Amino acid sequence: MGSLQALLLEMAPSQYAIALGVILAHHLITGLWLMPLDCLHMTVLEVTHSKTESEIEHLVALMRDGIPRITDCPFDHRARLVKPMLSYDAAAIALSFVPAAGEASAQTSKTGTDTYTYHHLRRDVYALSKKTGVEIVSRYTVPSSHLTIARFVTQKDVTKHEGKGIDPGRMTELVEGLEAINAELQSQWPKGAGDWIVGEEKGLDCRKGRLWYGGGQTVHLGNGFVLDEK
Repeated sequence: MGSLQALLLEMAPSQYAIALGVILAHHLITGLWLMPLDCLHMTVLEVTHSKTESEIEHLVALMRDGIPRITDCPFDHRARLVKPMLSYDAAAIALSFVPAAGEASAQTSKTGTDTYTYHHLRRDVYALSKKTGVEIVSRYTVPSSHLTIARFVTQKDVTKHEGKGIDPGRMTELVEGLEAINAELQSQWPKGAGDWIVGEEKGLDCRKGRLWYGGGQTVHLGNGFVLDEK
């Protein structure tokens, strides 16, 4: 994993996620399903879930006039995310960030005020969505900023070799391997490695359909920006 440090400062979040996924699959865990590059995503707001196609189309029609303003929200409201780390449970591994609070920026090598945070962005997207007349029925209301990298598809990496139950030693090795990667990531935080501003390159992507694992169809893609543009 020594080569990881040399790459961190130049990587965008999606590249980060792919690189970490490859490291996990090739050096640490074999029973993984890796998220395809074009499906990597971070959810700012889930409007609803478990609806029929006709119900979704009705909600899209209600929101349509307000969607461009929602998806362009990050263009004039810059929210920076920092300190990437792997988070994991029995189902999946994700690359998680926290809202910036004045840390040094990799782009400017200066500290910022970060008075507008990712939490503010989520609040504003929620309020703008409510104004269109829809009811917000999200499955998960706890604030989170993460990209799912991979999901466990088997337990073979942590089961006993004879296949009978979890092997505590192998489980310990897995957790220690994940935390070794986190230590590498954390060592780069003072340099601003891995920080990014929501809306860089493209704005928010309003999507409908079967959105699990990054699926579905784009309704409207917001305007993005480059850092020297504004």
